[in-house]
Amino acid sequence: MPPIVPAPQRLTASGDTRAIGEALLVTGDEEVREVVEVLGRLAPGWAGLELRWVDDDASADVLVRLGPPDLAPDLPEPSGPDPSGGTSGDERYSVAPVDGRLVLRGASPHGAFRGLTTVLQAAAGTELPLFAAADAPRTRWRGLSLDVARFFLPPAQIEKVIDLMALYRLDVLHLHLTDSQAWRLELADRPALTGPDVGSPGHYTADDLAGLVAYAARRFVTVVPEIDLPGHVLAALRAHPELRGGVPPLHPLLGHLSPSVPAAMAFAREAVEALVGVSPSPYVHVGGDEAFGMPDEEYVAFVRVVHGWVREAGKRPVAWQEASRARAFGPGDVLQLWIAPSDAPREDRVRAAAPADLAHLVDAFLATFREAPGDLGRALEDGAAVLLSPSLPFYLDRRYAEPSTDPAQTADLTRLGHAGYPRARTSDLSAWSPDDVGGLDPAAVAGMEAAIWAESIESFDDLAMLLLPRLPVLAELMWTGPRRPWPDLATRLRPHAAAWTRSGFGAYYRSADLFPA
Repeated sequence: MPPIVPAPQRLTASGDTRAIGEALLVTGDEEVREVVEVLGRLAPGWAGLELRWVDDDASADVLVRLGPPDLAPDLPEPSGPDPSGGTSGDERYSVAPVDGRLVLRGASPHGAFRGLTTVLQAAAGTELPLFAAADAPRTRWRGLSLDVARFFLPPAQIEKVIDLMALYRLDVLHLHLTDSQAWRLELADRPALTGPDVGSPGHYTADDLAGLVAYAARRFVTVVPEIDLPGHVLAALRAHPELRGGVPPLHPLLGHLSPSVPAAMAFAREAVEALVGVSPSPYVHVGGDEAFGMPDEEYVAFVRVVHGWVREAGKRPVAWQEASRARAFGPGDVLQLWIAPSDAPREDRVRAAAPADLAHLVDAFLATFREAPGDLGRALEDGAAVLLSPSLPFYLDRRYAEPSTDPAQTADLTRLGHAGYPRARTSDLSAWSPDDVGGLDPAAVAGMEAAIWAESIESFDDLAMLLLPRLPVLAELMWTGPRRPWPDLATRLRPHAAAWTRSGFGAYYRSADLFPA
């Protein structure tokens, strides 16, 4: 079988090939010319060959037509809301060998884009396998949450991540723009927020974000921006100490925005107003996690107000699962489920490890996780959709359990990755299924999203090492479906290492699960 990841829902290899030389020649309906032009810029990195539009049908290796694709009747309808709000179009496509070349039918330019990424992955050297495929995603929301608050990525590097996402048919870039380490979202009237005294250098202007949104849209990736409130706000409090309103924190490393402090609420309103203008997506993420030490009644009041502001702006709020405790979700909203039961802290171990003078902090920390088992039920009762991001398997800052074939990478895992999570093997990630989430109504699933947190990341190479090879494994789970057999997936994924290197991700982890000695 061709080395295609994610695997199409239906794929049949004919055994025949077509000689293509150094370029893959494409023609078809005029509406797909721009798609071919965008993919033409990516093809040398992805496939090691050129992709060119030609006007001569007779010389084309691939003919692309728009219209209803030839799909198997039992192909599932994609589930969940459209994160683009319906602007990106239908992703379904089919491929068939006809008269010695491939004919691709896309339900829309978006479907044509997805189909051509499949064709590019299949192309090997100077030969194009002639195969038949019928394909559609299992779920519409297939995302990656990228933590640019803790480690700033210049826009050009974010674009490289977007390109990688497009290769593996992911369609949502969730940008985590603010946290206690730094505030990256420019607010015009608050220059101190992004000044040198608040966090590590780097922030995004409105023009930066507009450029990223447009770049992503051309690759059929929707940007969903996030500001994390009311916790995770130490950067904002360093820039504007008055936001504390004289409320003493439990600890200098903790802080939150209180609804009883007018300055804090005015700031939050400004931040939300900036947030809703970042992307045309109907969704914005307003955080809501780990507000350690914040009184429950204040947390409830804050979250309800912020969700209301988002709706007033014509958007739908997305928030981490703790926000369910405010009973602020409603139909059309999205709860992001992240606390995997296997990663929940063991109370006895946490208390045993903490110094006695920090017992009050331990209480606040554990209280957050003690309520986690009820979050999903509350969200479902309130009519919210559920975005699945349980930390196992979706958190990519988890350290690899298997060694690297490069001993230096194995040694580097003592620094890189979150030490608090049990390690996991790459080969085990594909066995996960939404059925593993107890109490989940499949009809309520909004989609799935991987996350890469950057506490330990010091360079783009660090990011590449944590993302790859695991991101494509999870992309197949999101697109094709759960419980993918590892041997087959590994066989298809292994040849992609050359594409990673050509595309600037050469520091990928040389996983012994994928590259056995």
